Amino acid sequence: MADAASSATATVRAPRSAGAGNNDPVDSETIRQSYEAVLSASWRLASEDWERLGGLLRGHVQLLVPELSRAVRRMSGEQRRTARHVLAGSRHVLAQGISAPHDVWDLAIQCRALLTLHEHPGPLRVARPVAGGQS
Repeated sequence: MADAASSATATVRAPRSAGAGNNDPVDSETIRQSYEAVLSASWRLASEDWERLGGLLRGHVQLLVPELSRAVRRMSGEQRRTARHVLAGSRHVLAQGISAPHDVWDLAIQCRALLTLHEHPGPLRVARPVAGGQS
């Protein structure tokens, strides 16, 4: 992928797919490869690469938003405020759609922030049982 940043006509390899035996729906390494391909591309990717990476990133963000939304309820302090801010920004970027390379760039930034918060949520509070539910 380093070649993509140095060549105006280079294409970027697709990130590897998630392992079939993995129970965690979040494949951090694949997500990281996707956003790094965009953030290191320096705007020199072919249009089909922007489209492909934009689709991958959209899928990653759509996966990470509900994952982080579930965790944010148990976060506290600055980490919780940051997660809420990132979630709002991610929803906004998704709603705007992808029509240009800068939109893919924005998705990559949001994806990186979502993954970071997913992997490092800070100390989590114990989830409270739902009223009327059984423990």
